[in-house]
Amino acid sequence: MGQGYVLVNQSKGEIISFSHLPASKARELTGNPVTAAMTTWYLLRNIGNQISFMEEENVPLGYCDVTNLVINDLIRNDIIEDRGIEVIDSNEPEIFIRQLRNKWMDC
Repeated sequence: MGQGYVLVNQSKGEIISFSHLPASKARELTGNPVTAAMTTWYLLRNIGNQISFMEEENVPLGYCDVTNLVINDLIRNDIIEDRGIEVIDSNEPEIFIRQLRNKWMDC
């Protein structure tokens, strides 16, 4: 199955949980063009902060999830595009995957 990870900024008390994205394991986060862009963008915007990946079950309580803020920033900067959502189970519409695409894949 594999270990799921989140990106943790201990300096700011923030996490990127990658929630509603099709990646959480090391190979997925690295190979997925959207999550790779998210990680790089966040690291570049927070140079000097204490940032690392952490097993998702070990994240400190009270950290703010900035996943959607990072996605919105990448959309505003024309790096990724939002193609809506894919609901996994119509009986549970809160379970969905965001359909995001790294626009640089078209270059």
